[in-house]
Amino acid sequence: MANSDPAAERLRSLQHIVVVMMENRSFDHMLGYLSLEGMQQVDGLTGTEFNMDADGDVINVHAFDANANKVQRPGEALQKRLDPDHSPAGVRKQVGSGYTQGGPAMGGFVRSFIESRKAADNVGKDLWSVPMGYYTSKDVPVYDHLARQYCVCDRWHASIPGDTWPNRLYATTGTKGDKVSATGLWKSFTDATPLRRLQSMPLYDVPAFTRQLTNNQWRWYSHDPGTLRLVDARYRDLAKPMRDNFAFFDKRAVDWLTKRLESPIVSGGSFLDDAARGTLPQVSWIDPNFVDLSVLEANSNDDHPPSDIRAGQSFILDVYEALLNSPVWENTLLIITYDEHGGFFDHVQPPPLPAEDEARPEFTTYGVRVPALIVGPRVQRTVMHDPDDAATTGALYDHTTLIKTILLAFARNPAAAIAKMPGRVQRAPHLGNLVLDAPRTDIDDARNARDLIDTWRAAARERRAATPDAGVSRAPDGAGQPVVLTDFQSDWANFALTAKRAGFEP
Repeated sequence: MANSDPAAERLRSLQHIVVVMMENRSFDHMLGYLSLEGMQQVDGLTGTEFNMDADGDVINVHAFDANANKVQRPGEALQKRLDPDHSPAGVRKQVGSGYTQGGPAMGGFVRSFIESRKAADNVGKDLWSVPMGYYTSKDVPVYDHLARQYCVCDRWHASIPGDTWPNRLYATTGTKGDKVSATGLWKSFTDATPLRRLQSMPLYDVPAFTRQLTNNQWRWYSHDPGTLRLVDARYRDLAKPMRDNFAFFDKRAVDWLTKRLESPIVSGGSFLDDAARGTLPQVSWIDPNFVDLSVLEANSNDDHPPSDIRAGQSFILDVYEALLNSPVWENTLLIITYDEHGGFFDHVQPPPLPAEDEARPEFTTYGVRVPALIVGPRVQRTVMHDPDDAATTGALYDHTTLIKTILLAFARNPAAAIAKMPGRVQRAPHLGNLVLDAPRTDIDDARNARDLIDTWRAAARERRAATPDAGVSRAPDGAGQPVVLTDFQSDWANFALTAKRAGFEP
């Protein structure tokens, strides 16, 4: 396969691919502003897009402001109660015809938000516009730099029109799967009375793409147990924990207790260490910090509401600068994308799935567009739209593009490895057409983005220092209120607690 495809050959000349998958934001919500700020070649916003609310009133797209007060108004770091619906049923309402009351295509975002939030969370009309908000370069300065220096893909869709776990399964296995019950040693731990309530945690057993690589070719970096352990039962076999394949993103930021408790399943290094030393494996997958499980805070850097997106920008800057200063940078490809759109508006109708796609008949289209940035010194400065062969194959960029790209680049026998993956992976386009033969010399410094993030970091530190920890409420609604985790954070907390209670203590 590789010998007949010059673009695939360029992929195989790379030494490293790094993937970061963030949470729950649409393309227009995070990068749609680019077309309003000088990058007209991007299929982003015009500023005239709108939805109709339940009263038939027009709600236009509007710019958010991450510096606004965090509780009361749209345009803020959103509370969980303002997190739009992104279930399969909610997405059908958002993108489906017949649900727009005379409004435009992709016209159901506001009404879906109203129906899913009004009764349960007392979200009044003054907040109905939340799903139509978008951020600008002021609030996503790192993305702005990367989009202007490297490649932004404005046709990368979530794999299915639904929520987090099905899409993360597509990103790691190329297909969807059903939840399974714990088995073997894991089952014996969770069968214990104190742990039985945790058996509803999201466990799957679908073969991941990492099985097509040798163990020394990849490493999963995270802030807590890596998502791969939930996806594929091979990696939660407590008798063979594969410590060397799992590591922290930044070991210095992990408290001593977490290090001690997770030492049986996590190796001693970290992504930042490996990047600095030039010892990264060929494939690095980085999970953002879904939640700080040592104190069960709602704060995170994964961009899932109520996470402050500037924390996500700070995280991405750390990844980028670690690679930029690494001795392996010249032959590294960094891919940043999101698992799904999180219920936020996007104006591009999801395209239909090919007739032979395994997701049918449950799903007939891809998911909503998500942000995608492809970064590296050997990446063209461009805006990438549909794959060249989309008209004939029907395949578009989605999360299975990650698997296809990785296996073409690094599998010992790419054709055989890809043939063992589901059909979506086999049909997926790869990213070889973006790879240049030699590193570019025209990449600008990220000084402006760095200055903005450093300013935010300093202000955040000052806010923390102003009040002793003992007096700080970690609840988003203040003292006396419960700490509210996102659904994904709650699942993750259960998983990490199970791991710690399942005999990992020294």
